[in-house]
Parts: sequence; C-alpha cells; structure tokens
Amino acid sequence: MFLFSKKKKPSEDSIKRLEYQLCLAKEAGADDILDISACELAEVPSSAFSICKVLQKKVSLFIAYPLYLLLTYYLDFFSKVLNVEKNHIKQLPDSIGDLRHLQTLNVKGMPYFTSHENRKPFKLTKCFDDTGNSLTVIPVSVGRMSSLRTLDISENSITELPKELANVRTLESLILDAQVMRYPPASVCTAGTEEVQRYLCSEMGLEYCPPSQYLLPVLEDDGGKQEVDCVDGEEMAWQSKFMDYEKRKVQKHLEKVIFEKDLEEKQREHTQLLLLNNSRKEDVLLSVKLEQQRLELGVSQQQRAQETERQKMLDKARLIKLIEAELMQLTKLEVKRRNLDTENLQEVLADQRTALSDVLQQLLKQKDQREEELRMVLVEMEQKSESNQQNYWMIQYQRLLDAKPLSLRMQEAAVDADLGNLLCKLSAQHYLPIIAHQRITAEALRHMTTKDLRKVRYISFCVLAHRKMQEAGPSTPSAPLQQQLTPPLTPSTPLTPTAPSPDRWSSSECVVCMEHESQVIFLPCGHVCCCQTCSDALQSCPMCRGTVSQRVRLYHG
Repeated sequence: MFLFSKKKKPSEDSIKRLEYQLCLAKEAGADDILDISACELAEVPSSAFSICKVLQKKVSLFIAYPLYLLLTYYLDFFSKVLNVEKNHIKQLPDSIGDLRHLQTLNVKGMPYFTSHENRKPFKLTKCFDDTGNSLTVIPVSVGRMSSLRTLDISENSITELPKELANVRTLESLILDAQVMRYPPASVCTAGTEEVQRYLCSEMGLEYCPPSQYLLPVLEDDGGKQEVDCVDGEEMAWQSKFMDYEKRKVQKHLEKVIFEKDLEEKQREHTQLLLLNNSRKEDVLLSVKLEQQRLELGVSQQQRAQETERQKMLDKARLIKLIEAELMQLTKLEVKRRNLDTENLQEVLADQRTALSDVLQQLLKQKDQREEELRMVLVEMEQKSESNQQNYWMIQYQRLLDAKPLSLRMQEAAVDADLGNLLCKLSAQHYLPIIAHQRITAEALRHMTTKDLRKVRYISFCVLAHRKMQEAGPSTPSAPLQQQLTPPLTPSTPLTPTAPSPDRWSSSECVVCMEHESQVIFLPCGHVCCCQTCSDALQSCPMCRGTVSQRVRLYHG
C-alpha cells in the first residue's frame, strides 16, 4: 500500500529525462549502468526492466524517483549494484533476497524506511548502505549476510546492535553513530569495527578471527558462481571496483567528520560575527535616532518660519481688501462730487485713486507671485466658520464707525430731533450721516418735490413716512437723539479709513444699467462704477473715458 493515495503527475522535463536516459542505455557501446534517477515516477517503467534483461545492465540507479514500491523480480538478471536512495519506500520486499548477483545495496536517505527484516538474507551482498533513515533497530537477519564487508547505519536512531552481527565474519567496516550507542558501549564503538566484533563475539561465546581469514573462501566461492554466470571474466574487474567503492566510502566518512569540525568552527565564527553585527546595529540605531531628532528640530523651525510667512500673507490680503474698499468708497464719493462740479476735489480724488490703483496693481502682482504659497493658507481660511468671519467684519465695521470724523459727528448731532426719532422708528439710522451731510431738516422734507426726491431717492421712504406721521400727529421720541444714533467710541482705533462706511456699498449702482450694484474695479483708473455684466462689453471707463487694461471683480461679504 502506498503512503499517499494520489500519485503526483510527472513534469514534462522528467518525462523527457526518462526518455533520454533510456535512449542512452540502448545505444551501442553504452556502459553497464542504467541511470533513470529524478524522473518523478512512483513506479519503475517496464521498459527499464526490459533493458536490464536484454542488455545485461549490472548497475541500476533509481535515485530520488520517488518510488513507493520496489519490484525486485524484474532485476534478477545481472544486477550487482542497486541504488534506491532518497525514495519513499517503507520496507524492502522479501524477494530482495532472491537477487543472486546483488553485491551493493544503497537504501540511504529514505524518510519512511523503517525496517528491512527479511526471511531471505542477502547472502552475496558485500556493501549495505543504510544511512539517514528512520531505523531504530537492526534486524537479526543481518547476521546471516555471510559475504557482508561494509555496513553503514549512521544517521539513524539505532542505539543497540544485535549479537547475531558477530556471525558476519567478513565484516571489515562498520560505520555507526558511536556517541549514542548503548550496546555495545560507546567506548567500544568508538574504538573501531574490530573492537565491536570482538565484543559481540565474546557475548556470543565465539572466538574472534580477523575478516581476512574468511575473505578468500568467500571470494573463491563467488568466483565459482560467477564463472557459471559470466563467460567474459568481468567479475574480477567488478570486484576491484567494489573494493575501491568501499574505500571511497570510508574516505568520505572521514571527510565528513573533518567537514563537521570545519562547520562547527565556522558556526562559532558566525556567532562572533553576529555579536559584532548586533553591536554595530546598536550604533547605527543610535546615530539614526540622533539624526531623527535633528531633523525634527529642523522641521519645527521650518514650520515656525512658514507660520510667520503665512501671517505676513494674511496681513497683505487684509491690506488688499482694505484698499479695494477704499477704492470703492473713493469712486462713490467722486461720483457724488462730480454732480456738484467740485473740480478741485475731483483732482485730489483722482490722485488718490491713481495712487491706490498703482498700489493695488503692485499688490495684485505680489499676490499672483505668492499664490502657490498661499494655497494652504487660503484653504484654512475657507474652513473657518461663517460666524467667525461675521464677527471679524463686524469688529472692523465697528472700528470704522468709531473712527468717524469729528465734523460728521457734529453734523449728526445738529440733525433735527424729530427727524432722528423718525429714522430710529424706521430702523434707518444708517442714513443719518447722509442726511446730516446734505443738511436736510424735517421742514425741508415736508416741502420736497419729485425732482428733489430723485436727487436723494435713498431717503424717499423717509419723506413718505414723515408725511404719514404728520397726518397722524406728532410723536415723542423714547430716548435722546445722541444716545440712539451715536455708537460708542473706543480709545484705540487701529484702522482709520478715509472713505465712507462699507455699509454704503450697496447703494452704489451700475451707471450703465442702473439696476445692479457696482462689482468691478477698472484699472488703471480705479473707478468702481459698473456691474459684472455691463463691464464685459466696455473698453473704456464710463466715468473718465480712460482705457481699461484690467478688471478686478469685487465680492461683498
């Protein structure tokens, strides 16, 4: 029964190798060796046995096949050497003892090989290699191998030798693991094959004789039998080859011991190198740690520098917004004063507008140059909550109100109390600076005509409400005018705009369509007098007739 129920299918390379080796064995002038190793077959093909029979092959090599079953009756022709190492055979068949010409048997390196107890001993076998298997005991049948000269049972789990091994008087070389032996003792096994045989003979009550006294009869007996089977006299050459093979086996064993010593020395050197390598690794890790700390310090310094640069960019952005607001207020003020034909004031405003336009162009160029650097800053600014933005601009607006010129405050204080109460009731306190600037009184409101209302259409609703209240009767203000209309002053005013309040931006309408708010700054003149739609079709400023080289869109919060 096989170890595995499912056989592995051989690869194409293995099949090609098998066919090639069989062809070599069939060629004229080929040697007496049939080598079909490493062909990945679970059984030896029948064609191989036919070649052994017809061509009288004396050496059969089935190494690393892997075989699960060995059929020996096909090999009972002229095979003298049988090598089945590195296969999956669990035990040798009983028919292995029928191989009349077998002299060398190699079954080493088979992990599943556990026993070779046979009823028919290998009478003519001279060399038996059982290295590297899973054997725990040596079968008693080994004692009946009368022609055995070399026995290798190293690299197994064998701790005891059978007493019957003393019957093998031709044994010249016994290779085993002497350190783990319990019977015979390790000291006896270490002394060599002769001491082991002496010890076993004494245990069996036999007299020990050297193997040389028994080799000649065995060789003569073998020679007589070989004369019957072989007529060409090749047996003596094969015997010489076998003797050389056994000597090479012993030499290989000695080389193996030397190699193990060298390997142990190299392992010791390797351990020292590992210790040295570990110490070097610790030094490298320490240097890497120091380098990481240095890099972290540099990164923190770079982050602080970037934060400082970002703050500078924010300040410039605020300055740009302030300049835009100033330009818009100056433009609106210029439109109003143009209606009053104040040429001197227009020249001053034009100079201021030109200067602010130049500053705006310069800042816009700087803004374009640093747009890549401000990208992350702008993302953070966009993520700010709407409430924080409203609070920020309300504070700025409150500061602008606190910085109101003294002359305008005096004009507001001189406004008629009835008119101030009317604005408070209508929630139109933001029109108080305009009314104070125009010096409009309650009496003047009563007598305004339609033409007058067109000039001050932004307070027309106040006139209508005032007339309705006159028809209904006078009313008493709930608080003094100065307390209702004048906002509280703060001692420190960091920003002092020279233009009117930003709340009046919504009253600046497009001079072209008269429907939408002014949303575009014309450069280089700096006028804010058109909406986005109308500005696209204009090539010159509608106020100063100057050529427009650039347009800047305004967004009101």
